[in-house]
Amino acid sequence: MLPRQFLPPVNRSMKVLDKSVFQKTVPLSAARIFDVRRTGEIRKICRPDALHLPKIDVLQWDPDQEKYKGRKVMILKPEVKHDDLSTVSEATRRLVEEKAIELIPYDLKLNYDHWGYDDIIAAVLPDTLTEIPTSFAQAGHLAHLNLRAEVSEYRHLIGSIILSKNPQLSTVVNKLEDVGTGSVFRTFPMEVIAGEPNTVVEVKESNCIFRFDFAKGFNPGEAISDVMCGVGPFALPAAKKGCIVYANDLNPESITSLRENIKINKVNPWINPYNIDGRAFIRHSIQDLYAKHRSGNPLAIPPRPPRSPLSSKPPIPQVPKLVPYPITFAHFVMNLPASAVEFIDAFIGSYNFLSTQEERDEMKKHMPTIHVHTFHREQPGSEEEARAKEDVVGEVSKYLEHKMEVDQVDVYEVRRVAPNKVMYCASFKLPVEVAFREVEEREAWRMPEPAMREIECKALGGGWLGWLRSWWLSFWRIVWKRGFKI
Repeated sequence: MLPRQFLPPVNRSMKVLDKSVFQKTVPLSAARIFDVRRTGEIRKICRPDALHLPKIDVLQWDPDQEKYKGRKVMILKPEVKHDDLSTVSEATRRLVEEKAIELIPYDLKLNYDHWGYDDIIAAVLPDTLTEIPTSFAQAGHLAHLNLRAEVSEYRHLIGSIILSKNPQLSTVVNKLEDVGTGSVFRTFPMEVIAGEPNTVVEVKESNCIFRFDFAKGFNPGEAISDVMCGVGPFALPAAKKGCIVYANDLNPESITSLRENIKINKVNPWINPYNIDGRAFIRHSIQDLYAKHRSGNPLAIPPRPPRSPLSSKPPIPQVPKLVPYPITFAHFVMNLPASAVEFIDAFIGSYNFLSTQEERDEMKKHMPTIHVHTFHREQPGSEEEARAKEDVVGEVSKYLEHKMEVDQVDVYEVRRVAPNKVMYCASFKLPVEVAFREVEEREAWRMPEPAMREIECKALGGGWLGWLRSWWLSFWRIVWKRGFKI
């Protein structure tokens, strides 16, 4: 927090950013340096008396350039008086006595560029607010805000200030409604409140480049299924963003590390970890999420603490946020390039568990997007890029057992892993014909009995009582299959 005399002028009636309003002159003292060759030495000696504030250079041009052309002065802190040597340190006094410097009055002129976002926003928003927007999510050139109703009328002003204080940004958007309110694809309606109306962003992460339309990507409140999650490089950021995540890996060590990472990153309510085969996980997770959706019991998220209070009023009591479970997953992530594409056969008939036509018709409006990573060997020739895309789409069609057209699958290069070996990601909407195809259950799709019993045990209360109930259910499943003949 800046000292009071350095704060910007207050203008709480502003609705459109006007930088010219933010001008201020602060009377101070300065040390005139006579010998420019001693500037570094004098700056070090006078450091205890110097002014040290962000965005303000302690060395400024001498105000009397006609007489002291090309020379600089050192700005001193407010406690220093140019006509009272008792207000400076002994070392500075010696320099004055040696005629190496001279203490003079100095008017420090401040403008909009000298103040940060927090300083400007506090000067224009009403002081009756319990908190101000101090942070935003960034994706490439785009900043995403989730402004509360009490500051909605100032959204364009807030966006303009963010844009002016962050030169790497060119677009600021604000969420208008909850995820999925106006779209079956579970995107959220947004408004560009400052800058260019360009929501196609490019993000660099882990030496990889990701390009996507922010207005159409996955967002808070969505459900994400990470089929081969590892230690959580996809699952954890998605959970941090407020997505409901089902994360699975066959390697028990990876899941042990994932559980530890969930605790470290404090995203426990958002992630459901599994340690089973990928095919069985795909089918189980779809049914489990739908069951939670049908139950009507939302996910309860603890309230966040108030930020940056502007008044002495007690903060408004917060209540837990209730996040409804979506009808199905918005995205499936399958990041195991060596074999992930082979697992997409598990989506065949994966929604046949729905018993009524009404349920099926509703589900058909919400088919998930599948993102599967795969390797491809390059072949010589100028048409390699088009050939690679056709080959990847062919692999998807093969394991999906459904002809996918090239324009139905978005294939992009992730990175080169060897001179002739490239990792690609293929993204496509799960075809309704595949999701609801009548097909016999395959052995590879079945949940292993121990894994099923462990999941049931947790669902039935855990502990020895949960295990007992699970075994009892298993017994009656066998009885049911045999037609009640024991």
